[in-house]
Amino acid sequence: MASCLSPTACLLPALFQSLLLFSRSLDTNADCSRLVADGWLELQLADSENAIRLLAASLRLRAHWESALDRQLAHQARRRLPEEEEEEEEDGRISHKEVVALSRGLLQFMASKIPYRLRRLTGLETQNLYVGPQTITAAPSLPGLFGSSALSPHPTKGGYAVTDFLTYNCLTSDTDLYSDCLRTFWTCPHCGLHLPLTPLERMAHENTCPQAPRDGPPGAEEAVPEPQQKASALQRPYHCEACQQDFLFTPTEVLRHRRQHV
Repeated sequence: MASCLSPTACLLPALFQSLLLFSRSLDTNADCSRLVADGWLELQLADSENAIRLLAASLRLRAHWESALDRQLAHQARRRLPEEEEEEEEDGRISHKEVVALSRGLLQFMASKIPYRLRRLTGLETQNLYVGPQTITAAPSLPGLFGSSALSPHPTKGGYAVTDFLTYNCLTSDTDLYSDCLRTFWTCPHCGLHLPLTPLERMAHENTCPQAPRDGPPGAEEAVPEPQQKASALQRPYHCEACQQDFLFTPTEVLRHRRQHV
């Protein structure tokens, strides 16, 4: 269970992990020691390295959970098809082993401990929350940190869009200007590399170190396999009556898009 320094947050077990899993938007500063959920709830973390690990684990869990949900919804929809068509789609079912792995990963993730502070942002703070579009758009080299997600400059918030809900390094922060000074000497326990690195760079190296054990330490990050890449097979044409646009969406993407018009 996560521990916290805010009396309000202490009343809600695993609030930090729940926000990572269910927030519609997550924004971070350069070292992920500050996160803002849904544009108004701020979390400050003293241990940025553990915060980065939990954030990376939440990305894998959300991707795998969404993939499993997409396939389950598609399977339920195919049950209405003629029998000869159903037989061609049996591979889309979710296996019991996959459900067990996802459940175990979620339990381990929710049971992790990390101290944090929680507070609600004021109206003035929300108006000055983001750094805005940047003139230098080259994405930082952080291989393996956010899985296979490619970082791209966010057009309005600034920083870099990692997924449709996570934007990295878009929050205004005094420390962002001096992030290069936050490097400390570190030795890789696997290959012996000794360099001054930031917590993000250390984790990126650990995730891609050729001499690191492939099984890794026990925890939520290993318990969940990579989601099966079947999203394209689950996508269907969808016409939105609200915005009069045509899309190619999975069932969960349809639900997510409809919520934007509520």
